[in-house]
Amino acid sequence: MARIGGRTAIALVAGIVLAAVVPAAAQPLTSRVEGTVQDETGSVVPGAFVLMTQVDTGIVWETTTDERGLYLFPRMPPGTFRVAAGAAGFATTVVEDVRVALNAPTSIDIVVEVGAVAETVVVAAAGPQSLLNTANAELNTNLSREQVRDLPLNGRDVTQLALTQAGVTGPAGARTASINGTRGTFNNFTLDGVNNQDTFIRTDALFGEIPVKESFIEEISITTGNADVDDGLGASQTQFVTRSGGNRFDTEAFFYHRNEAFNATNFFNKAAGIEKERGRVHEFGFTVGGPIARDRAFFFLNYEEERQPGSSSVVRRVLTDPARRGDFSYVRQDNGQVATVNLFDASGITPDPVIRSLVESTPGPNDSSVGDGRNTAGHRFNSPDDTDARWLVFRGDYVMNPRHSLMGSLHHFRLDTPNSVFNDIDAVFPGRPGAGQGSRRTLASFGLTSAVGRNAVNEARFGIQGYRAWFANDETFPDGYRLSFGGFTNPVRNFMDQGRETRNLELSNSLTWVTGAHTVKLGGGVRWTQVDAYNDAGLVPTYALGFGTGIPDPLVPGLFPGGISSDELGRASGLLATLGGVVDEAYRTFNVVSTTSGFVDGATERRILGQNFVNLHAGDTWRITPETSLTFGVRWELHTVPDETQGLALLPVGGSEAVLDPNAVVDFAGSAAGRPFFNSDRNNFAPNIGVARQLTDKLVVRAGFARNYVLDNNMTTVSNALGANDGLRQTVVLPGVGGTVSGGGLVPVEAPEFKIPRTARDGILADSTAALFTFDPDLRTPSVQQWNVGLQYQLLPDTAVEARYVGNRGTDLIRAIDLNQLLLPDAFVADFRRARRNLAANGDPRIGEPLQIFPQLGLGGFLQSGSVQNWIRNGEIGQYIGGFLAPNRIFFFNGEGGERFGATLPIGYFYANPNTYVGDVVGNHSYSEYDALQLEVRRAWRDGFTAQFNYTWGQVLTDFAGSQSNFRAFFDNAQPELEVMRPGYDITHTLNGNWVWEIPVGEGRRWMNDRSALSALVGGWNLSGFVRIHSGEPISIVSGRGTVNRGSRAFVNTVHLTGIEVEELQRQTGIHRLEDGRVSLFDPGLVAEGGHGNTHIFRNPEMLEAGTMRMTPLSGPWYATLDIGLRKYIPLPFSTAARAQLRFDFFNILNRTNFNVGTRQNPNSTEFGLISSAFAAREIQVGMRLTF
Repeated sequence: MARIGGRTAIALVAGIVLAAVVPAAAQPLTSRVEGTVQDETGSVVPGAFVLMTQVDTGIVWETTTDERGLYLFPRMPPGTFRVAAGAAGFATTVVEDVRVALNAPTSIDIVVEVGAVAETVVVAAAGPQSLLNTANAELNTNLSREQVRDLPLNGRDVTQLALTQAGVTGPAGARTASINGTRGTFNNFTLDGVNNQDTFIRTDALFGEIPVKESFIEEISITTGNADVDDGLGASQTQFVTRSGGNRFDTEAFFYHRNEAFNATNFFNKAAGIEKERGRVHEFGFTVGGPIARDRAFFFLNYEEERQPGSSSVVRRVLTDPARRGDFSYVRQDNGQVATVNLFDASGITPDPVIRSLVESTPGPNDSSVGDGRNTAGHRFNSPDDTDARWLVFRGDYVMNPRHSLMGSLHHFRLDTPNSVFNDIDAVFPGRPGAGQGSRRTLASFGLTSAVGRNAVNEARFGIQGYRAWFANDETFPDGYRLSFGGFTNPVRNFMDQGRETRNLELSNSLTWVTGAHTVKLGGGVRWTQVDAYNDAGLVPTYALGFGTGIPDPLVPGLFPGGISSDELGRASGLLATLGGVVDEAYRTFNVVSTTSGFVDGATERRILGQNFVNLHAGDTWRITPETSLTFGVRWELHTVPDETQGLALLPVGGSEAVLDPNAVVDFAGSAAGRPFFNSDRNNFAPNIGVARQLTDKLVVRAGFARNYVLDNNMTTVSNALGANDGLRQTVVLPGVGGTVSGGGLVPVEAPEFKIPRTARDGILADSTAALFTFDPDLRTPSVQQWNVGLQYQLLPDTAVEARYVGNRGTDLIRAIDLNQLLLPDAFVADFRRARRNLAANGDPRIGEPLQIFPQLGLGGFLQSGSVQNWIRNGEIGQYIGGFLAPNRIFFFNGEGGERFGATLPIGYFYANPNTYVGDVVGNHSYSEYDALQLEVRRAWRDGFTAQFNYTWGQVLTDFAGSQSNFRAFFDNAQPELEVMRPGYDITHTLNGNWVWEIPVGEGRRWMNDRSALSALVGGWNLSGFVRIHSGEPISIVSGRGTVNRGSRAFVNTVHLTGIEVEELQRQTGIHRLEDGRVSLFDPGLVAEGGHGNTHIFRNPEMLEAGTMRMTPLSGPWYATLDIGLRKYIPLPFSTAARAQLRFDFFNILNRTNFNVGTRQNPNSTEFGLISSAFAAREIQVGMRLTF
């Protein structure tokens, strides 16, 4: 290309300065188009002109070839183009139907013939221009308008298309998918180049604040790895582009309908004799697009509504009739027979009338898929799940002059779900109040693309995204309190109102400069985010039912003839405490409204969090030879330290070490206090390098490496950490209440004293489970290092195959852990063993060998309690200390109040920091590893057919899959290796496919290409479909025993596997029927009488042990589904451009039952292996579309 001139240089420098000063959170919405111009002998033609004309709009771009005959358009919008090339002494060659896909380099080589420039030679594109990627090492797939329009999309949700791509796994659907084994939050999901993800709860990879519908989406680009330097804020990139108007007016009206009359019955509804879920969906709307000024200005408008007067099958756990009367059935230990004991008669406790009324308000069992079948069972019903959603979409494009063009789009979405089953806040039982969700969401994108001289293109973008969401409960709690209990489903929905409002602003600039064989990219961006969230949690006093220090557990094994297992004894105690209305604990939450207000009765918790993101990038694509391209560059990202803009943030003074300091002080933190939450991490440089080498005309080898800095649920992680430090939000806990719901147990909970700064001692005196929660001062921005190497081969003119190895490593991933893990002094361990021996020999831990440490605890350690004896029997020393003694410190420890009950032992005997229950630190405590083989076959759109099939073998390992709060304490800080597992999205084998076929019969097609009645009748059919087959989710066998730490930390405490190898256990894992007909994950031989796991195979760990069976050794049952779309186009007589389309979509057309299994199976549960839910049965959707 020509040398850059002076004026161009000035403009170029200005663009670079602009890129630096106005740094690119938003993404470019363009692609590069390149190729060579040669004569008939194969010689290159320097100085040839090349024109690209967008077919729909008539907009023209122009360039010339360099001395090597190469031409390049660095930033072209996606669409269909006509490419013309010519030179002096040569005729003009016009190549029709050149398709440019978003973020997919397009290569089109042009041959010109000798002749006059005025002569024109028209040829068809030689084949799909993006079939082989010879430009870079990006793992990118584009889905065209034909696929978006014609594939059978359930709910017309375009994100489902992502699930058909290699490396994308989503056992529970597209929303919670993982891309190449990374956490869902690591994907950058944009709409028209602007963030479309939830700013607050970012867990889901493909959840869009604006749900993307096929009616207004033009194209999808999915980059699963090694994205270029101008794409950031994620390890993968998912980009959706809104349709635009053109020079022709196009109008479309559509209506879709689903009805339960067409659908198959859910497996479990059918088994329980319940009617079908109400599955009615009405979707209707219109689109219109066209010119405002021909070849200059265009518009596109979409409006649609979705109304779903539906219901969803849910199952609740209810008491059987005998259990309601207090008759508890258990499996005798001596002969394995079922026996029954009346708990009221055995204990002397009487039924509580309030609880009796509550239990009587619940329906009886009708479903055996949950519960033990003796004391509890399921009640299944169809919960109302109505939804009303509306979309309004507008896009405008304006060509200001040949060098500058503008685009702008606006999306607005409205959602109302009065009884939200999805969020598990719906009415608990029919006729009772429930909670729902509403939201209003907006996204706008504005872009300016400018030619800078002859060799550079600048793209600037400004974006806005925001929403307001609320979750509101119709339950009013007329008695002024809530009850909390386990064992069966509480008929009162205890959920409290909450909501949030978010605001995002994005500004970006990216300059592409072509100089010789180099295409240089320079740019940057900034994103400002803010979340204003409120939460009413805890405002209503809550009373937890159970036995404790107020009323000890009266049940002991001797009350159960033939003996009873410790787990069933625990369930019996829980049932008795609930039916008796025994109150163990009372708690209530109080909030401030400002830094000086003190606690305001009834005030909600409101926090306003903000965070900004800044990035700069520089990169080069160097066409070393016509066959070899090298891309390299670097991206710098700054994720600023989040802040609470009202100053309502508390953190311990002194960093991570403070959580283990008994004298720690908690004080205001954040910018207003001059004390940021942690230090800024500024050295985030992310290199990117890739090479593509065309070995032959049909064979390309590619390899690349990139580092990407990612967002890891920043807002909710910060919110959780700040909220855990009491002082601005204080939960007052009254342990050991005693009394019953009807008899003195509903004690008042008074507001605490407001005191800031406050010591850790102040906090623990107000709440015995108080936390010190902080951030590692040197918290680093997490990143993913990824690489790939692969071969692409053009098998046919329109078909390519690719085989590649893909790997990545997630480093510095966020995980909050508890440093104040309980201590296990040798002397107490020895005393606990003595108590176990006494209990085994004499039925009482106090009788036999003299105890040495227990007598130093208040109340003698409460050894007379059946619950305590159960923990001793099970060897759950961690649960006894961490789950019982510490939360009830005022009874058991000297200096905490326990001296009134004879305590001489301080709580510091068990905790490094006795003045906090937990000492949590958010840090870079996690990692991930991914390795995969990916095979892919792609047939580009040609002759009315396109298809894509892929297979992935992959493996993911991590110690934490991430969560909303990113908190999960280690079971044992000294044994972090216990945490290693396959996350739920680690699917070993995945086979995907999708296709669209225009059956070649009818008007405009190969056969019967006329407007006859016969052609209209038998022609115009399209057949499309999806197929998804994958192996099962990872399964763990966990005991949940608090043998080292308390039970709530025993997430990874598995079992000892005896008498069977893991390989044989896997063969016995799948879909099975138990003798009573219930569906089980495991062979009946693995399930014992009573529903728990076979104790000869699954043995619980002993005291101080962790289970030796590794986490996630098994995989659940395979998943397979086939969706089919059938389309019929009907010409309309009043216009050649008018036609109707009938649409028939069959989702899971074979009606295969894909069971939804629990990924953590506990052999101590009487529901071990039981399966109670399945994915959707066959659904049918019909629709009509009218196009003018």
